Amino acid sequence: METEFSYQSLNSVQGRCLATQIPPEIFINICQDLPPTDLLSLARVCKKFYSYLCSTNSTTTQEIWKNSRLTFLPFVQMPPPEGMMELQYVKLVTERGCQFCKKPRIRKVYWAFLVRCCRKCLEDRTIRSNSTSFTIPKFDSR
Repeated sequence: METEFSYQSLNSVQGRCLATQIPPEIFINICQDLPPTDLLSLARVCKKFYSYLCSTNSTTTQEIWKNSRLTFLPFVQMPPPEGMMELQYVKLVTERGCQFCKKPRIRKVYWAFLVRCCRKCLEDRTIRSNSTSFTIPKFDSR
């Protein structure tokens, strides 16, 4: 007797994707071997994966991002600046585009402000003090 399975029945159980039924321990093991770009893509798949990979209070999540960064981004071996999560750090150094005007191909990171932006947005959002040689940010660093 031959049993027929539809594509839909293989991919879902009661309207839910089978991939989201993976136990967290197995999901963690899978993520341990992924580069940061794949982790970012995986976090965009569904809310459950996002909650696993973007949890700010999970040491396991931070370890996944840290191991991925150290393994796959040889140019980013220093730890993230104080107060910055591993995910934020990876996004800051790997993504492109001004974080404010969204101009593409911008890769310049201004480490004093922990932002990636174009020169115009930097100038629009900082105040240069004449008496000293530092700038004061006028923006929030999301």
